[in-house]
Amino acid sequence: MKKYVLPRSLFRRITRISAYSFVLVIMTFVGLYAGVYLDRVTNMAPNFTFIGLIAGIILGFKGFIQEAIIERRKGS
Repeated sequence: MKKYVLPRSLFRRITRISAYSFVLVIMTFVGLYAGVYLDRVTNMAPNFTFIGLIAGIILGFKGFIQEAIIERRKGS
């Protein structure tokens, strides 16, 4: 029985996109924890938490979408 081996270019693309997905999650948590930290320092309960969470999500998606567009241009 012959094993199927992914072409190297496809493997690289999948790895790169997976890495950017991981960065999206990391940016979300960094924004969340930065907001929680600022809330503790300033005693302004959920304000910075929401701002940090939203900023992290926006920055993560921005980077992910930019890289997806670059990957799409390379593929065509």
